[in-house]
Amino acid sequence: MNSQELFNVVKEETNPLELLIGTLNILKNVKGFEQDLLTPGFIKEWMVSELLGHDCHKTKHGADAYSKDGKEKYEYLTCKEGGSFQLDRIHKDNLHRIERNDTFFFALFDKDNGLECKTIWKCDTSTFLEEAKVKIDSMSASSNHISFSKGWVEKNCEKIFG
Repeated sequence: MNSQELFNVVKEETNPLELLIGTLNILKNVKGFEQDLLTPGFIKEWMVSELLGHDCHKTKHGADAYSKDGKEKYEYLTCKEGGSFQLDRIHKDNLHRIERNDTFFFALFDKDNGLECKTIWKCDTSTFLEEAKVKIDSMSASSNHISFSKGWVEKNCEKIFG
């Protein structure tokens, strides 16, 4: 069954949104995830992990995903076309949030259909960390957010999907 066929089944329900999100929440629980389904970023992280064959984190703590053997840790940054990839709540005293990862992945989603992943790039942590330090040094003390443009990603990372 595809999405349109499922919609045709549930559209006559009193509350199709509750039914669809409730069904997704059941799937989340069956898969062993502990965090709230609507935790910011979680659904896209789950989607990217499925595309890349990684194991998505089961809690919101630590890396976003892991290799199937659990030996590598991955961080995912996502945005829609026209946006920038952001790492939030980062400063010079918590660079361990970068350094704990073996690889960073940048996933670009369609601007009109936010569920369609268009392109994914892979970036070495050392390359990411070097640029992050430059950005942290130049950001305002109150910001704690750094952004990576699509142009920077295309220049410094390997396209692996799309």
